[in-house]
Amino acid sequence: MSAQMTESRRRFLQGMGLGVFTLAVGGGRIIQAAEAGDLPEGFAPNAFIRVGPTGPITVISAYLEMGQGTFTGLATLAAEELDVPLSAIEVVAAEADARRYANPELAKAGFAVQGTGGSTAMAGAWDIMRKAAATARAMLLSAAARTWSVPTAELQVEQGVIVHAASSRRAPYGQFVNVAATLPVPKDAPVKARDAF
Repeated sequence: MSAQMTESRRRFLQGMGLGVFTLAVGGGRIIQAAEAGDLPEGFAPNAFIRVGPTGPITVISAYLEMGQGTFTGLATLAAEELDVPLSAIEVVAAEADARRYANPELAKAGFAVQGTGGSTAMAGAWDIMRKAAATARAMLLSAAARTWSVPTAELQVEQGVIVHAASSRRAPYGQFVNVAATLPVPKDAPVKARDAF
């Protein structure tokens, strides 16, 4: 291959990479994003989780899905912390908002942007998504405890259904979203220990 052809190919690939990065970071939306009005009604404890009275739990992804499995990975993190089946999760791409959805892994490299690339999605979302889902779960359990006048410690979650074994009461998360929405958001809801996955 001639030096001129190699140089042209290298410049083309560099240009394509820069173009994709620019579009993903700030040049416009290249995937249908979740606008505030497009998200389901219900309980929104943070920027990443929406729980409606019926239907799936919505996970808002700060990362684009480009065939690498990001949406499945994020759904799995949320499903694990919420104790729901993976089929109960729907993932949508976040709107462009670097303040709420900046990539923490890119920020470590000096790029405080909302972006997808460099195999950073799962590393960047690991703590954030787990904490977001754990916060939602804690608030929904508190709402159930308040509704049923029982201690939160007596409640369990089985496949998205809150259970109070002592009184044989059971109800899905959706029944508690209105009460949960009135509760203060805990600052540090505990995530599951690895041996509880």
